[in-house]
Amino acid sequence: MSNKNPDHYKQNARGIERVKEVMACLTLKNHDPRKGLLLDLGCGLGYLHEHILKEDIEAVGVEISRRNIVSAKKNVPKGEFILADGCNLPFRNECFKTVITNDVLEHVAYEQAKPMLNEVKRTLITNGMFYISVANKYQIHEPHTLIPFLTWFPRACWNPIHKIVKKRPMKGTYYPYTVRMLQTLCDEAKISYTNFTWIYALKKTSKLDYIGNRTVQKTAKLLKRLGLSRAAQILAEKVSVIVFICNKK
Repeated sequence: MSNKNPDHYKQNARGIERVKEVMACLTLKNHDPRKGLLLDLGCGLGYLHEHILKEDIEAVGVEISRRNIVSAKKNVPKGEFILADGCNLPFRNECFKTVITNDVLEHVAYEQAKPMLNEVKRTLITNGMFYISVANKYQIHEPHTLIPFLTWFPRACWNPIHKIVKKRPMKGTYYPYTVRMLQTLCDEAKISYTNFTWIYALKKTSKLDYIGNRTVQKTAKLLKRLGLSRAAQILAEKVSVIVFICNKK
């Protein structure tokens, strides 16, 4: 009998799907991450990193949490992981062909986001690619607390709402984005970008059971039955994780 817990399998399945999405976006940009070194910035517990390595990609993971580094090394024994701050990366200039930040930027204070992007730009080779996926301010369920519509409200309301719904104070601070906010950040960091949120949304609308939020899932299924698949796609894009592929200007 396996000693893996159910959460491990859930995270493993999520890692497989996300790597497929990353590879699909990069392929559409004619970018092959196998031909160079990849930086998994904010690698967390290593679930995504494990499947990056299975794609025969040479990669290194960076994480600011010592506890996460210990877990990542345990979860992915073949991985190379470094304890470091994304705003002060311990690498020489122009050494990575590909950089990935998967659901990381929403954990970085807004004022620290531009310094982090500047570090990514410094370590990225000419014509290198930078994949960003970040929480959308307009996701139906805030992905960390699972409270519906939480980040639709002003930030000052988040903790009081959390106390009412969860009966305890909110742990951690999150910094979700809108597409316009992420565009502005990239412009300020002088990084060009292509919005690939549609590819994430398309996967959900083509396989509706993949949509985690039941309300959105039911709405999308209704729109599809009514012959309004394009409306379902637009809805999915508005409330999905935001995905950009970026490179140096």
